[in-house]
Amino acid sequence: MPVTIHPIDKDFAAEVRNIDLAGGIDAAQTESLEQALAEYGVLVFRRQPLNDAQQQGFIERFGPPIVTQLDELKNARNHNPHFIDIATVDEDGKPIAAESARGMYLLANQLWHTDGSQVQPPVRLTALSARQLPPSPPPTEYANMRAAWEALSPQRQALVDGRVAEHSIFHSRAKIGMRMSDFSEATRQNRKAVTHAMVRRNKRTGRKSLYLASHASHIVGIPVLEGRALIDELTEFATQRQFVYTHQWQSDDLVMWDDSWTMHRSTPYSEPHPRVMRWCGVRELEPV
Repeated sequence: MPVTIHPIDKDFAAEVRNIDLAGGIDAAQTESLEQALAEYGVLVFRRQPLNDAQQQGFIERFGPPIVTQLDELKNARNHNPHFIDIATVDEDGKPIAAESARGMYLLANQLWHTDGSQVQPPVRLTALSARQLPPSPPPTEYANMRAAWEALSPQRQALVDGRVAEHSIFHSRAKIGMRMSDFSEATRQNRKAVTHAMVRRNKRTGRKSLYLASHASHIVGIPVLEGRALIDELTEFATQRQFVYTHQWQSDDLVMWDDSWTMHRSTPYSEPHPRVMRWCGVRELEPV
């Protein structure tokens, strides 16, 4: 049965129906989802209980899965290198200390960011599976960077198009108080800064979008403080309410999004009930 796509928020975010992710998807369904991601950016799959093998099989339909290289986020029990747990508790169900490296790293998810912009090749698509939700789960917000680009004045578009920004994991984590000494030696050696164009064009739709993230440190060729001010201005513009879809999580949701033209952030959560979301993604095939 062909999948059906039901828009949630105009041309940004859609719900996918008539699909069973646990049973695996075929080539035609994969192509339908690729096209829907190009058109809507964020796809919501309701009532999709998945185990790790099923989630792994799903994400591999879209390309090479990301290999987790950050020691700070590795799951001590689940040795699958392609998963990251966005969680409030560790593998033994104990609360993750807010002041720990893992706790601080996860806190930075509350900054507007694009997954994997701090590496080359960057993350192309992300899938997040709700494995354990509290009674009142905190929402996740997504920003439509295509709509934000199209709403910019021609003068602002001309200023940004063609510009390149440097992205660094250490820059974004410094914003929430992490120091270089909080990272492992392997992370410090392996996560060198990379550069990305600030405007990208979607290969399927031909439409342009901003490409921003909390990892964006400065703009190449512009004085650092001036470039950071422009990045902050664009981020504030792009995350106005008219550009944002807020996802209200339900049990067994899986949400997938196109990182090339969306930003997202988690929202604060301080209740004692555990929350565990299992993250995976696929990378671009070549540097962008």
